[in-house]
Amino acid sequence: MMDRGSDSGPMHPPRSTRFAPLGETITMMRDPLAVLTRLAAECGPVSEFRAGPSRAVLVAGPDEIHEVLVTKAEEFGRAKIMTLGLLPVLGYGLVISEGDLHQRQRGLIGPLFTPRLMTRYVDTIAGHVRTHLERWPADGRFDALVAMQRMTHDIMSDLFAGESLEGNEETLAAVTRVFDWEIRLMTRPIVAPLFVPTRRNRQFLRDIAFIRGRAGDLVEARRSGATTGDDILQGLVEARDDKGDMGFDQLVDETINLWASGIETSSDAQFWTAYALSRHPEVAERARAETDRVLGGRAPTAADLADLPYCLQVFKEAMRMYSPAPAFMRQALCDTTIGGFRVGRGTVVFVAPYVMHRSPEYFARPLAFDPDRFAPGRRPPRHAYLPFGSGRHVCVGSSLALLEGQIFTAMLVSSGTLHFLDGASVRPSLQANLRPEGKVYARYEAHDVAPVGG
Repeated sequence: MMDRGSDSGPMHPPRSTRFAPLGETITMMRDPLAVLTRLAAECGPVSEFRAGPSRAVLVAGPDEIHEVLVTKAEEFGRAKIMTLGLLPVLGYGLVISEGDLHQRQRGLIGPLFTPRLMTRYVDTIAGHVRTHLERWPADGRFDALVAMQRMTHDIMSDLFAGESLEGNEETLAAVTRVFDWEIRLMTRPIVAPLFVPTRRNRQFLRDIAFIRGRAGDLVEARRSGATTGDDILQGLVEARDDKGDMGFDQLVDETINLWASGIETSSDAQFWTAYALSRHPEVAERARAETDRVLGGRAPTAADLADLPYCLQVFKEAMRMYSPAPAFMRQALCDTTIGGFRVGRGTVVFVAPYVMHRSPEYFARPLAFDPDRFAPGRRPPRHAYLPFGSGRHVCVGSSLALLEGQIFTAMLVSSGTLHFLDGASVRPSLQANLRPEGKVYARYEAHDVAPVGG
């Protein structure tokens, strides 16, 4: 069904066949990724649907997504429902800030995450990966996602503040609960406001206070000179531009944004990389042959990275099939168009890299796991691969994420094999990021040869 509008103006986008008062509300609550995939298959790269009383638009084509994020970026802001959910804990950090504040913060923070600077963290990342991989065989059967979260928690804590928070379950649990609360707010039609003292809201407020208190202590110690270090937090505190440095509250906001999102996104990406390797042993064997030839059982150094291209290809392909940020929301700030279709002011726009990455229009055999898509000299179609977003809000930590993913992939296949138990039942689900639906258990079988860090 298509509403052509007036003869003189652009058409409305093609509509969902369920364009009724409740529209896709119930099905979106149950399985949003399935709904978005179906809409794109039925209607094309731009489609309109109802989520309760409101109209929304799905954008799932490379040119149309580029239009929203880059060429018409000034016409689309972050969706209010998203900022309301994230603001209590993330404040006005990079994840949700807009306009001049966002531009200034990117100018201060971006230089801390250049590819050249990230290579100095290779040994630290490899050291933490080695510690966790050596522990996994003794753990027997373990929750694979939780294991990845603990590993990335230790990595980010060390890179960010120069201290290991290994074993600090309270911090990790608080971060996880906060992101779960936020996705619940954004995916449920009715959620009790924070001033209503439900059990979940009380826990959320305690978690916010704990996280912000922890971040505030770290920031104050650096600002006062009580502690110092060669890490990301020190770089934040020392960052200056023509307006000076960041104030205390902004530093706390950015500390939480970079630290928490780094844990969440990296752990999810590494979970799906490990899962894909377990499902495709021929890919794992090829990656293992590369690491055996280059590393011979030792941990990688910065000098080794150029000689481990296939391990990086594996990680990139995992992010194509299992995008950590599979869909995110923008909101039209004015009457505008996307792909030539009319979009009214206030319309929530779902940008869905997950759907685009799995479309046969842009990727041959899209459901096949094929790291050679990213072989040297080969590139995905223009604008069709967006694991880190695009435009003014592109992920500032993309270089760190790629570095961490390459190291993790190389060391995982070099030192052993991760077996997912009942792996066929693993189902991607849109939660805080793309995560497995329910708990997924695994066991790690260490190799007798080529030990990690030998």
